[in-house]
Amino acid sequence: MSDLLHMIILAIVQGLTEFLPVSSSGHLVLAKELLGFEAVSGLGVELLLHLGTLVAVFAYYRRFIGDICVGLVKRERSAWTFALSVIVSMIPAVALGLLFEEELEHAAESPRLVACLLMVTGLILLLSRVLGRDRGREVTPGRAFLVGIAQAFAMLPGISRSGSTISIARVLGIASDKIASFSFLMVVPVILGGNILHLLKAFKDGNTGVFEGLTPTVAIAGLAVSGIVGYLSVAGMVKLLARHRFWLFGFYCLAVGIFFFFFLDL
Repeated sequence: MSDLLHMIILAIVQGLTEFLPVSSSGHLVLAKELLGFEAVSGLGVELLLHLGTLVAVFAYYRRFIGDICVGLVKRERSAWTFALSVIVSMIPAVALGLLFEEELEHAAESPRLVACLLMVTGLILLLSRVLGRDRGREVTPGRAFLVGIAQAFAMLPGISRSGSTISIARVLGIASDKIASFSFLMVVPVILGGNILHLLKAFKDGNTGVFEGLTPTVAIAGLAVSGIVGYLSVAGMVKLLARHRFWLFGFYCLAVGIFFFFFLDL
């Protein structure tokens, strides 16, 4: 299988699973394990795929982001509350990443652990159906911190970031229309910051060939496909949230986790 096809498959997996509540990191680990990807991998590939999905978020929420920026300039309370909530939500993930960076990286090396954590994601989603309610509450810094704890937990490969954050937001009674925008935008600074730190660390360690081996065609394909699929994924997830159907992915996560847990023994 060519590098281009490898990249396209990984980009589709990343674009779909970054925003659907099924764990993008977990699916990438399992996809590589199942299909035996070796040629197309590494920090450069991860950076390109994440960049594509970040572009998708900015594209989908461009008007909302513009309104927030204008509101900040005009000193509107709602805009500053949202911005502060995003900053507060980052604290748990940043702390966990700094304290347990190596442990988190090693976790991605165990496909069986990823399969188990994917089953945990399934249970979280199904529990949100029972415990979650739309009580019309706003996103506040206090609630954002609790959602941020869920985001930090999702740094483990196999735990869905969107699934965890949306589930806890529903348990907290945050309005469905507020959950989507906050959940998808709160991750932007975390992913950007994390990727920049990884890139700087690679350069510091003398690894200047982060994108070595990636041809322009392969790189552009990964960026474009992850962005397009990511945009469609965000749009679909927003609709599922409005219909209170996102928890159904819990059955999918359980099935995939169980399958891979036993498949990896074969």
